[in-house]
Amino acid sequence: MQQITTPPGPSTRAPMIRASAVCSRMAKSPAAQAHKSTLRKRHTPFVQAKRNTHSRSRQHVRTTAVFDYCSTARGNSFTSSFRGTKALLMQLVRSNVSPESRPEVFKALVCLAYLAEINTWVVLSVALPGMTSDPTVMLPAASVGMLLAIGTAGLTIGKAAAGVVLDKINPKWALVGVLIGAAGFNSLMAAGNTLTWFNITWFLSRAVYASGWVAASRLICCWTPEETRGASLGSLAFAARVGFTVGSSALGGLLLIGVSWRLLFHITTIFAFIMAAVLAVGMPDEYPYDLGGGGADDYNLGTRPTQVSLDPGAGKVLTAEIGPDRGESAEGSEASEAAASVAQGQATQAKTMGAALKDFLTTPQVLMAIVARCCLHTMYEFTAFMNMWAVESLGVSGGVAAQISAAFSGGSAVAVLVGGMLFCRYTGAGRRNFITALAALAASCFFILTKVTHPAAVVTAVILLGAGWAVPYYVPLPAYNLRKGGSFSAVLEGLCETCAYGSAMVFDIFMGQWLKGPNGYGKMMSTLLICSVGAVVFIAVFMQQEKVYEDNLIRM
Repeated sequence: MQQITTPPGPSTRAPMIRASAVCSRMAKSPAAQAHKSTLRKRHTPFVQAKRNTHSRSRQHVRTTAVFDYCSTARGNSFTSSFRGTKALLMQLVRSNVSPESRPEVFKALVCLAYLAEINTWVVLSVALPGMTSDPTVMLPAASVGMLLAIGTAGLTIGKAAAGVVLDKINPKWALVGVLIGAAGFNSLMAAGNTLTWFNITWFLSRAVYASGWVAASRLICCWTPEETRGASLGSLAFAARVGFTVGSSALGGLLLIGVSWRLLFHITTIFAFIMAAVLAVGMPDEYPYDLGGGGADDYNLGTRPTQVSLDPGAGKVLTAEIGPDRGESAEGSEASEAAASVAQGQATQAKTMGAALKDFLTTPQVLMAIVARCCLHTMYEFTAFMNMWAVESLGVSGGVAAQISAAFSGGSAVAVLVGGMLFCRYTGAGRRNFITALAALAASCFFILTKVTHPAAVVTAVILLGAGWAVPYYVPLPAYNLRKGGSFSAVLEGLCETCAYGSAMVFDIFMGQWLKGPNGYGKMMSTLLICSVGAVVFIAVFMQQEKVYEDNLIRM
């Protein structure tokens, strides 16, 4: 069939011609030309780069857009250059990474940034021998304990402040600020020579560093759905353990080839600054998942729940109308208890920080989490004295003692990576049994370490100790804090970590007194064994409450 098109008649064509003529005259006017010139000047460098690469192949864009951007960014302000760089990187990510893979890329970026922050802590332990032996530095070996204690005090204060501040800041920019602040104070520390200067700068560096775990865990969970946050937290903890192990080895190697202890501080600072810049430019400011969590209303958990299905397989729906003037059936009472349990495990509905703290401190599961965290963190303080304990109690050389110390980080690194994924696979009773068994493994290893002296047996026990300690510490407790804390999750995490670092500081004070007398390391091992048993008890009660929460949530 031939298609017939009718040209527009005079009544429609004439207005079109007149409108075109008018637009042409307006475009040639001086005002329009000036407006076009202004808009052309306002183009960002990325827009100009995109114009230059328009209609080219994707592979060609990958290689030439950067050069086009660099050629157009000259002479622009810092703000426009920053925005142009960020837009360019976002365009390259969108063109090369599938939408399903982008969250994994951003989570890997968070892990690398946290690894860079860990190195700002590791560098001091590597540089201390050079600092105490440097004749230009007034840092006697007897004052090292005071320096470390001041750093722990900075960590404790920083943890308390992090809970107040970080809930009000975008987690990406919080982590960027932590990287810049901790690394910057480290470089300032390397520029000094006196004990007072070292104490002040190390205190400030650790106070800023203390916010790193809270910021990084919040940021990585913004890219993770709640059901797989255990694996993401395990990956973040894996980055921390790798930072301790690889960072110590790499910095120690640089020290062996003649790099000065001052330059070690500056190298870790440069790495941290690079990761801060990549994080600031390469990650968007908006995230797919909110940390606020769902309240009771999201699960129909009001004070009078109705039509709660307790037997969906049989199609049976039981109605529980609960009120002051109504009797409660057995089914209704059970449904009410389940609803109350789920509501208590959900994100706090408090509107102010004071109300949130009151809610946290009156929730039994939160108290269990705090005590368990204190026990586990005190167990971790064993790593600070492990080298000296191995040399004096086991009679091994300094090199063997270093291998024993590295075994703890190796065991914990592998455990958190695998344990985080297993934690997400299990539910309810499986999670409870898995985490409790790991805590019991750690307690058993402390008992074994009080009985064996052979280096191979000690190394094996330390590896299993790291594996048993790391997963309960890094995975279920922070995951619960993120869920329960809701919009105040940084407050809850900061509260737990403040108590944990406070308990570690008390342990260090007692250790200083015990080491002055006889059998100091024996008292240390006995105390750590008691703490490990306490960790098993409290983590078991905590995980049992998690099981009840998950079971009731399924029933609801």
